[in-house]
Amino acid sequence: MPRFKPGDEVIVVGVPGQVASWLYEDRRGVVQAVHEGQPYPNDVELRQGGALCFTDDELAPTAESNPGRRLLNESRGFAHGIDPFKAQEVMRKAFNSSPKPGSEDSAVNHPSHYTSHPSGIECIKITQHMNFPLGSAIKYLWRADLKGNAIQDLKKARTYIDIEIKRRKEAA
Repeated sequence: MPRFKPGDEVIVVGVPGQVASWLYEDRRGVVQAVHEGQPYPNDVELRQGGALCFTDDELAPTAESNPGRRLLNESRGFAHGIDPFKAQEVMRKAFNSSPKPGSEDSAVNHPSHYTSHPSGIECIKITQHMNFPLGSAIKYLWRADLKGNAIQDLKKARTYIDIEIKRRKEAA
């Protein structure tokens, strides 16, 4: 059942990872339509003009909004206080999801010690299908000779294998 219905007055709430909610945080509008089953089901007409679709998490009923929130200058264009150059940078990053080798993003999301296997397969593509102890054991075995202290990584893998053995014995 949808959280909002057409005619509801809402305020946009910033949600990490959602660029539109970050750019339009604290803007007010009216729900025009709700498209159930869609990723962004709430079609909202913003007071300052324009319309965007938002998730339920990106909206709050105006009655629930915190009265202490800073009201934005709702003139056309960006809300008061939003740096348009920063907004462009955020949008560029959101639409360019492939990190460049050596960038901070690749070091965080695709570190070389998990992507340099001769098969070309990234470690997470395998471990995401495992429970935490098994996935962690594979991760430490995978990177053992690539990240510095191989003995330490092998000991960590053994610790996670022992955790999984204990868990399975207790479940039997």
